[in-house]
Amino acid sequence: MSKKNRTNETEGISVVICDKQPLFRLGLKLALEQQGNFRVIGEANDADELMALLVRSVPEILVLDMFIARAENFSLLRQLRAKYPTVKVMLIVPRSVHPIELLSAIQSGAMGCLLRDSPPDLVIRALRSVMTGMPWIQRELTEHILQGFNTFPISEEPIRALTERERQILILLAKGLSNKEIAKQMGLSLQTVKTHVSHILQKLRVRSRAEAARYAFILLKSSFDGQKLALSGKRR
Repeated sequence: MSKKNRTNETEGISVVICDKQPLFRLGLKLALEQQGNFRVIGEANDADELMALLVRSVPEILVLDMFIARAENFSLLRQLRAKYPTVKVMLIVPRSVHPIELLSAIQSGAMGCLLRDSPPDLVIRALRSVMTGMPWIQRELTEHILQGFNTFPISEEPIRALTERERQILILLAKGLSNKEIAKQMGLSLQTVKTHVSHILQKLRVRSRAEAARYAFILLKSSFDGQKLALSGKRR
């Protein structure tokens, strides 16, 4: 194991917290360190601070704010997975999170998802779970995802007609991005995006963006299906 992580087993599991709210970081740090087997080795306020910190100290677990992670279609998670493949990422998410975003996060490399208002004992259990290599999705979030799958029982057949670029645009469309926002995020012209959206609607045989959005669940469902998950136990 790298010296940047743990020098010996008695030091505890190394953790970095990246969140915009200082009080949240402080509360989580205190809760983790009171457990005795966790060691917070760094804190960051945004993605830039995080990447600079990781150059110096690579943790075993990264607790990451969803609002920071989801920028540019979760490019930060993909970057982390490529540069620091041993780091296990636990996302902290709001109750208002969209199922598409949860699936995109899992697909991009998140190993766990916890609600921001989770009690300390649940956070500890979740982090211990991902530390052993077991993905952890909080029960309420799992049900949120499954509800998204089941809301619109549709055929997978039309999806096969979409190109890779059209699939990427469909996912962004499903997140509620406008054509202008999609164009900026993907580095395309507005007219190009409009053409792609028109082709998507035609191929899926739907009349609106809302109808097309439900097909995005099929594209991301494979990241969730078959994954062995640790759930948060009983509903509170």
